[in-house]
Amino acid sequence: MRTATVNAAKRRIYMSAFSRSAYLPVVWGALRSYAETQPDLVEAYAFEEPFFLPEQAADPASRMDDPAVFAMSCYLWNFNKNMAACRAVKERFPDVVTVVGGPHVPDNATEFLRTHPYVDFAVHKEGEAPFSELLRALLQDEPDFSSVPSLSWRDRDGKVRRNPLGGQLPREIDVPSPWLTGLMDASFDAARAAGYKPTVLWETNRGCPYSCTFCDWGSANQSKIRKFDEDRLHAEIDFFTEQNVSAILCADANFGILPRDVGLAEHLVRNKQETGFPGKFVTSYAKNANDRIVQISSMFALNGMSNGTILAMQSGTSDVLEQVKRSNMPAKNYEKLAEGFRERGVETYTEVIIGLPHETPDTFARGLCRMLEIGIHDDIMIYECVLLPNAEMGSAAHREQYALETITRTYLPDDVEEVEVVVAHSTMTREDWVRMYLFGAVLQALHNRGITRQLAIYLHHEGVLGYEDLYRSLADAALADAGTVLGRAVERARALLWTYLESPAVPNEGKVASQPDMMEKLERWVPGKESWLIYEWVWACVQNELDAFHAELRDHLQDAGVKIDDRLEELLRYQRASVFTVAESGTTRVELFTHDWAGYFRSPAAGLNPGVHVTSFEPPAARMR
Repeated sequence: MRTATVNAAKRRIYMSAFSRSAYLPVVWGALRSYAETQPDLVEAYAFEEPFFLPEQAADPASRMDDPAVFAMSCYLWNFNKNMAACRAVKERFPDVVTVVGGPHVPDNATEFLRTHPYVDFAVHKEGEAPFSELLRALLQDEPDFSSVPSLSWRDRDGKVRRNPLGGQLPREIDVPSPWLTGLMDASFDAARAAGYKPTVLWETNRGCPYSCTFCDWGSANQSKIRKFDEDRLHAEIDFFTEQNVSAILCADANFGILPRDVGLAEHLVRNKQETGFPGKFVTSYAKNANDRIVQISSMFALNGMSNGTILAMQSGTSDVLEQVKRSNMPAKNYEKLAEGFRERGVETYTEVIIGLPHETPDTFARGLCRMLEIGIHDDIMIYECVLLPNAEMGSAAHREQYALETITRTYLPDDVEEVEVVVAHSTMTREDWVRMYLFGAVLQALHNRGITRQLAIYLHHEGVLGYEDLYRSLADAALADAGTVLGRAVERARALLWTYLESPAVPNEGKVASQPDMMEKLERWVPGKESWLIYEWVWACVQNELDAFHAELRDHLQDAGVKIDDRLEELLRYQRASVFTVAESGTTRVELFTHDWAGYFRSPAAGLNPGVHVTSFEPPAARMR
């Protein structure tokens, strides 16, 4: 490792910040802008333009000229690419100093550094100050790394050392903006030249006061919230507007937690109204949502900057939430918020994790249907439980406590990045996991996608059949009989999920895309779409035979003891009229009813009014995740 010789020319620093798209590499800009506040580092080092375009991941070593330092920012979406790049760079340039940082670097790096001998240093947590101190130490004739905060490295005897955490930026973060100082301009140019629309990662604060065991966010940034200068943030908003940024991915753990966030949101929306930019604003809202979140997220949704708002619940089971240290609001608070969004015409979603400790098929189904009772009908987004290196759930103690069983799979076909997924634990077998997954898919396909939503709302509000009774009976019937429309879709999905559990050849997000027979049936729905989800497969199969499904649905209701009277007969006709197949996507449908069904679904509590009502139906805008 070359550390002692000070060349006349500046030492070159290269960095990779690969992502699954071409997000502009602000982590490189942050490290550079901080380092260049220090004259000795400016004199000694030159930051070369970073590698961040997907096509650069194949062979970054060939793009380097006499590198002194190669740094990498690592997370789920680029860890294996970075390790391959690091190995190749070290082989080609043996004297280069390799440094890794980011949330994917384990807090205990002993095994990590043994497994990856081509990595020289690991920086933990926040990187600006530790990285600059490391650069300074490398200038010494006899480098002393023991004083560099938050650093793991090998000593002369090959033993891995870990320095105490330190170097965190202060409560009021006052460092130069890489956006406003022009450091990121070349990255904008490179992205556009490669055909990508500019997408930026943006921080307004750091820190997360929560300690959810499945998440590494709080551990990565530590608990206290620290703020970037407000004037700087408003200037960055104007800069993003001038650059015609297509999307801002806000990296805050809890946007909206601070009162000033309302002003930031208003500035973003005002610029969008006046110029058309920024295009989208994607963020994670404060976990305990309140009226401020309703105000902020409604502004974004109503101005086309988001598809709606997410009330992140993760589970509908209180015991499960206690196990994962997830402090959620009482259900009544969620009901109030959901009502507030409905009044504003804003779609509301929630996020759920399948496979959390203490979850069972019964609690999972009950929890999902509780969310429908709260009034969240637009979408329930179900994610697999993924273990992260620095999340508490990924620790050896938690793995043993809950008897976690996992599989490791790539993201997409032909991908090199991997995730570790929980598929069984002390209260959930693999069979349970499959059953839970399929129940969620049935509910998402039929209710969230609108095929049975109005019917289910009516049956629930009139006390005829609750959400859980309806959707559990539909899912159970589909699992028991592969001869029905829904049964055929569910049976093929079940087979795929078992193949996924047993074969590394089936990727995490590309399950359906890995199956030629399934993709052949889906191609006409959204040509070119790759990452079809299981519930989208179920939805598309039902859409392919919609009239047959409705006939079977009518029989199913009768078997469940539901009397099909004149009113329910008309509701079934209303429900069918509201759903459009691909062949009908460009049409408008007008139907005559003897009840005001449209008014009922706007406010079920007001009751169903009789009378002649002409209702116009138009196909909804396609929305695929």
